[in-house]
Amino acid sequence: MRLTEERVTVIAREIANVLLDDELVDLELDEDRFEFLIANLIIKDLAIEGEIEEEATAWLKKNRARVEEGSTEWDIEMERIKEELAVARGYVIR
Repeated sequence: MRLTEERVTVIAREIANVLLDDELVDLELDEDRFEFLIANLIIKDLAIEGEIEEEATAWLKKNRARVEEGSTEWDIEMERIKEELAVARGYVIR
């Protein structure tokens, strides 16, 4: 995962604070629980991105062995494959 659990917790707290301060949500649960739920969504999202990254890397190594990892061609192919995998899963990569 690209972020530590502590960093995800901080980000979740900031998101919760903005949503609450701007009165964009009406909570029917504890604020700590709300932050916990946001953190879980972030963690799940990062896990999906990680899986897509791993699948794309494995695919490239198997099907494009001639392409040097870290090269511009590798990066272009990686982005293309990641996009295809994300679309197949119904996931949006930004």
